[in-house]
Amino acid sequence: MCYIIFVMHMKENIKIFVIALIIGMAIAFFLSFKFQDDVALAINPEVTYFYVGSYNRLEDANQKAANYPNSVIYQNGSIYQIVIGVYHDTEVIALMSSYFHDQNISFYQETMKVDSSFFKDISTYELLIKSSDASYYESVNTSMLQLFREYMPQNF
Repeated sequence: MCYIIFVMHMKENIKIFVIALIIGMAIAFFLSFKFQDDVALAINPEVTYFYVGSYNRLEDANQKAANYPNSVIYQNGSIYQIVIGVYHDTEVIALMSSYFHDQNISFYQETMKVDSSFFKDISTYELLIKSSDASYYESVNTSMLQLFREYMPQNF
């Protein structure tokens, strides 16, 4: 008799366990899609930077950078790159790519890992780019490059 009562309680416990498991899986599934981008950012925050040339010598990079006001020379290993923009948001990357093409500037793109504080700082400026017209892009981009210039010495 005890065995039958034990089995009945066991079946009820299994039902509760299965229901809890299904609810937990559903919540995990929902949250994984809702916060997917935030989790990816926390694990691997990356930005895309646009540069107009790579040089082996700093003197050559300085000469080329003179043609691009507000550009930043970024040392990537033993190569000096003249950076003209740093972005994360794909919509902003497309807008600025179009803007630079309209300015007849040929450039290349690369990605780099950054810390979350730099990422948060440029995200504010990216909102400005998305909400304004092209006449303001240069001034917002200049501010973003200044942030990048300040970020570089402490991280590179």
